[in-house]
Amino acid sequence: MRSFAVFFRPLFFVLALWLCFIPRITQAQDVKLFTELWSEAESFRSLASKNFLIALGSASTPEANLAFAKLGSMLWQDDAGSDDWSVFFRHSLINFVASGDKVETVAFQHPWADIVLLTGWARSPENNRMQIVTADMVMGSAARGAKAPFPTGLAWMNTQRYAPDAVGVLNAATSKVVVSLTAGKAESPLADLSQDGSRAIVAGAALQWMEHQANVLPLFDDHIRARSTRFAWNEIIVAGQRGTLDKILPPEIPVRLLKAVDPALWPTLEPVAYIESGNTVVSLFASWTNPDIYAALTLRGDETAAEIIDFGFYSFSGFINKDAQ
Repeated sequence: MRSFAVFFRPLFFVLALWLCFIPRITQAQDVKLFTELWSEAESFRSLASKNFLIALGSASTPEANLAFAKLGSMLWQDDAGSDDWSVFFRHSLINFVASGDKVETVAFQHPWADIVLLTGWARSPENNRMQIVTADMVMGSAARGAKAPFPTGLAWMNTQRYAPDAVGVLNAATSKVVVSLTAGKAESPLADLSQDGSRAIVAGAALQWMEHQANVLPLFDDHIRARSTRFAWNEIIVAGQRGTLDKILPPEIPVRLLKAVDPALWPTLEPVAYIESGNTVVSLFASWTNPDIYAALTLRGDETAAEIIDFGFYSFSGFINKDAQ
């Protein structure tokens, strides 16, 4: 397992809204268009996270459907890939700037796999609604400006930062570049690439997706730290909904703030990462109703027992706002 640094710092709590988060507009743009497009994109993401094929029928053109099918055949191990697309959208963040162009670029960033789906949206000639007309997938490294040969791997797991900080900081860097891209201020990472180069980027994204999926599997192993993590997480979920976290969390964790979290948020949190280093393990859980929100649970122990030493909520937007200050 990859190593990480555990820093004992004040917990960064988010009073999590379990309803979908509407990002703060930080770029000069058409607010009405931004709101309309964000609503369409989030409706698509939410529906796709449950049933990808129905979502396509609701918001995608036949040409875009073919693009998704082609991408799916390269990204996912099965033929159809509809279930894999649903898993992808469950924890994807929407990012774009309403440029006013004929085709608007909307990014669906998957911070846990560090890959970005770039979709083009245009108005339907039939009902004037915004719909998907193009789709491309890139690795986060390519989106951030890396050149061939493109580095692959989950970059946020290869740093010395505490894992929940590392993924937030890297996603903020990706978001900054994507904003420039969708605003027309930066060149697409696919520009000037040969067909082989474009395929290499998708192949790299596929490898990172598999690495992300494989990273969670040890959480379901039978060794003591995995079992302890599962047991602790189940206890936290129940206690969070009942308002009894003070009975299971260490006294140094300010439970009073956690009690402000909407009880409806807790059951929406799903495992997205599991990292072991020595006798310490960090597990990360993201909300599928609001992918901006995630939680980090840290345990420490040996082969006989493990105990909770840290727990808290984070938001990707918090890192973006901090970076902008």
